[in-house]
Amino acid sequence: FSLVSPLIVSLYLGNALSFALHALLSRPDMYEQIQVEADRVFADGDPAPDAIGKSAINLTYRFFMESQRLYPIIPMQIRTVMNACVVEGYELPVGSRIFIVQSAAHYMEDVFPDPFCFDVDRYLPERREDKGLSYAPFGLGTHKCLGYPWVELQLAVNLLMLTRFFRFEMADPSYKLRINPFPTMAPTQKLKITVVEKRHDLYGSKYDESRVQ
Repeated sequence: FSLVSPLIVSLYLGNALSFALHALLSRPDMYEQIQVEADRVFADGDPAPDAIGKSAINLTYRFFMESQRLYPIIPMQIRTVMNACVVEGYELPVGSRIFIVQSAAHYMEDVFPDPFCFDVDRYLPERREDKGLSYAPFGLGTHKCLGYPWVELQLAVNLLMLTRFFRFEMADPSYKLRINPFPTMAPTQKLKITVVEKRHDLYGSKYDESRVQ
C-alpha cells in the first residue's frame, strides 16, 4: 500500500481537478472571480503559507467544495460486516458485503436545496449546508481519507496556478460532461481543454525558459 498510495492519490487529485476545470470553464463569471483571487495570491511570487489558507482563498476553496459535492471521485464504499447488526429493520449478518453510498445526501433536496445547481455560496457561514454528515466526498468515520486536507490544498493551489499563468477554453464549446466511473469517477477522455493564452511567466526571470521541456 505504501508503494501504490502516491499513485492512488495522484489519480484522485487529477480526476477531481478535471471536474473542477470543467466546472470552471462552464461558468465564465466564476472563472473571472477565481482568476482575480489567483492574481492576488501570486502577485508577489510564491505565496507565504498564510496566503493560501482557507480564509485567504475562500472563493476557490468553496468552489472546490461544490465541485466535489456534485462530482465526488469516490461516491460510495464497499465494506464487509464484522459484527451482526440491524440497521433500519434490515438484518446484516457477519460476512455481508454492503455498499455505503455516503455521497447520496449530496443530491437530496432537503439537505442541499436545488441540489443539481452549482452554488458555491452553500458553504458561507450563514448557510453551511455541509454541516453534519451531509457532505462526504472523502468518506465518513474511521474510513475517511486520511489525506483529505492535503488533497484539498493541492486542488486549490493547482487551480489557482493554472488560472494565474494560463487562460483556458473548452476545445469543443458544445461538449456535455460525461463520466467514466472506473477506476474512480472522472470525466471521459472526450473532455479536451485548450491553452489559449500564457498570462504570466511561469518560471521567473532567473530561469531560461527555452531549456525547460
